[in-house]
Formats: sequence, structure tokens, C-alpha cells
Amino acid sequence: MTRPFFEATKPEAEYPSILTEPRREEAKNVRLVGHSDLNGWKDAFQIRVKDGICYISSGGLYGSFGLTVLDVSNPSKPQVIKQTEDPSSARSHKVLLVDDVLIRNVDKKPGVDDPDVKGGLKIYDNSNPRDPKFLKHVETDGNGIHRCVYDPDRKLLYSGGFKNGCNGRILLIHDMKDPRNPVLIGEGWVPGQNETLGEEPTWDLDIVNKRQVDLHEAQPYGNYVTCAWRRGGYGMMDLTDPTKPKFLWRRNPFETHGWSPAAHTFLVPTGSEFGVLLHETHSVNCAHPPAFATFLDMRNPLDPITISTFNPYPLDPITMRPQDTSWCQQGARYGAHNTWQWMKAGDLLYLTWFNAGLRIVDWSNPFEPKEVGYYIPAGTQERFAPQTNEVFCDRDTGLIYITDRWGLGLHILEYTG
Repeated sequence: MTRPFFEATKPEAEYPSILTEPRREEAKNVRLVGHSDLNGWKDAFQIRVKDGICYISSGGLYGSFGLTVLDVSNPSKPQVIKQTEDPSSARSHKVLLVDDVLIRNVDKKPGVDDPDVKGGLKIYDNSNPRDPKFLKHVETDGNGIHRCVYDPDRKLLYSGGFKNGCNGRILLIHDMKDPRNPVLIGEGWVPGQNETLGEEPTWDLDIVNKRQVDLHEAQPYGNYVTCAWRRGGYGMMDLTDPTKPKFLWRRNPFETHGWSPAAHTFLVPTGSEFGVLLHETHSVNCAHPPAFATFLDMRNPLDPITISTFNPYPLDPITMRPQDTSWCQQGARYGAHNTWQWMKAGDLLYLTWFNAGLRIVDWSNPFEPKEVGYYIPAGTQERFAPQTNEVFCDRDTGLIYITDRWGLGLHILEYTG
């Protein structure tokens, strides 16, 4: 079987770029409302906005570790209120708001021994939204938690974290009835992850090693969770009893067909019978097939089928790279990363696409998704291209917030289509 080619990867700085000057801003049906350089902080990851206050966690890939709080009540002039630095021995690049509590992950760097850092969760008192105060650590096994998702209907927290004796991250379930005191009540994994129980891998070890079935994220879907296991693909677990998760199924187009290898997010928006699957581009200059969006018919949730895909630019069906190869020659990542994960059935789909910026998709007919807008931030003298990373849509204002992992800051946008 002919598969797309995979090149050996190398450090980002070793990749060439055809760019000789900063790229200009590009937009369709999107207007720039405001911008903040975050006081020069880079690594801008997850975003939350509530009542005119914006929270951004920085992940430390390029030297900035911490939490930024901004006043965005005047979105044309966002103002940094507070920045709190984190130890460089761990990444805390995710942020959640639950009632008057702010929650961040702690994902310790492998091989770094810092006794002052506890892997898991950091809990903050956010009763003064302009000044979150650290309360406590919630410690978990191993290096801690990479990503956590809150289920407001069931008051549960779903995280990709470690369990002693298991390979790769598994599903951790915390009871959040008291969000200041999360309680671990359940753990779930793919059959083959738990070596302590004598399990053998249930995947092709020639393609996916025993640690690469690794839960990146789990999203609420009624009494189920939809799971993205990075190189282990995507699937579902039954959480009817959240203390005893039941594995249901797993599929992996990387393992079976050589598609982009890192499943990032699999969600079924509230009110929809269709799902959205995003992989994440991990390689520079398209060394691996770039990630994209896939749409699934979930009317039989135990046996969904793929019905369509979305790429902003035409794709070569053999190499699975864009036909316009300039996207793969900018010394940057090209392809999907993330989406606004609180969307509902009638919402537009907002996708971050690294050097192709933000893409806005009308998926009201998921068999024929159509792009209706985009915004690609201008480059800078330091970074000629963007690496648009995360997106959040504020329902109260309709404004869109995007961050950049290379240090291009926070852009506040308005969809005008």
C-alpha cells in the first residue's frame, strides 16, 4: 500500500525558510479589533475570557512560563493586569475557569528533578478575577497532567495524565463538586496500556510504540467521553459510571493509512449528531503529512464513519501535502492544531492552522464544510511567519481571541461575514 512519506525530523532552527521578510496580514471576513504583545511573553497557549477579563497560559517552549491576566473590557486596547511566572521545570499551559476557581495543569519536564514542582493541577482562588491567588496543588502520578477539560453538566474533570504502571497518559477523572478540592474518582485506559495488569499492546508496535498511545484530551459527550490518543488515534469511553470507565473503541488513520500522526481533539458539539476530529501538526516544513479536520457521522456512536475533511488549500492526495508547496517552506509548522472546544451545533468552526493562521468554517452541512473566513497575522522582524496556536470565542461579545506560540501575542478579532 502506498502511504504518504515521513521524513526524519530535526530541531526547528535547522529548517530553511523561503521568507526574506515578514509576511503581511491576510484576512477574509475578519477584522482585527485589538492586539497585545503580552509584554514580550512568548509561548501563548490556552485562553479563557469571562466578563472582560482574559487569561492566557504560557507553555515554556520558547522561554516564557506563566499566567497572563488582561483587561479586555475595551477590546481595542487590551491591557495586561498581571503576569505570574512559573518554574521552568514544568509546563502549565492550560487554564480553566470553574465558578470562582481558576485551574491550571502541571506537566513536569521528563528527567527534570525539581522537588518544589508537583505534577497534576494548580488551584487558584479567582473570586477577584483580576488577581488569581494560588491555593493548592492537586498531585497526580508521574509527570502530572498535560490537558484537562471540564464537563459542567456532570461536574467532572477529564485529564490526560499518568498512572504508575501504565505506558503513556491515561484518562483521569476528578469529581469537581467542590472545584477547590478536586477528588480523583476514576481512571481509564486503552487495553494494552496497563503493564501492571500484564496487558499486551493492542496496536501495531512497528508503527506506534508502547508509549505512544497517550491520551491528549477527552471531551464530554453525554455519558461518554470522546478521546484523542495522539499517535494512538481516537475513540470513546463509556462513563455512565465515572468511577469505572469502560473502553469502547479506537481507530487510528495514522496506524492504518499513514495519515497525520497526532490526534489532538475529538468532540461532538452539544446538539449535534456529527463529530469533529482534529490532528495536530508536530513537524516543521511538512516533514510529516500536515494535520487537518475530519468530520464524522455519529448517529451510531459505537460505529461512526468519516464523511468529509477540511483543508484550507488544495491537498495532493498522494503526499497529503498542500499543492502550494510554499506553505511547507517557511521554517514553520503548517496544518491544524486546535479549535474552540465550547462550540455548539449551530456555531461556526474556528480552527488554528499554525502558519496559515485562523480558519473559520461553516459546517452546517458536515458533508460539505466550507471556509467562510480567515485571518493570518502579520509576521515580525523576529518571526517572519505566525504560529497561530489557540482560539477562544467569547459568546458575550462574539469576539475571537487567538494566541501565537512564537511570540506574536494576542490578537482580538471580529468575524464580519
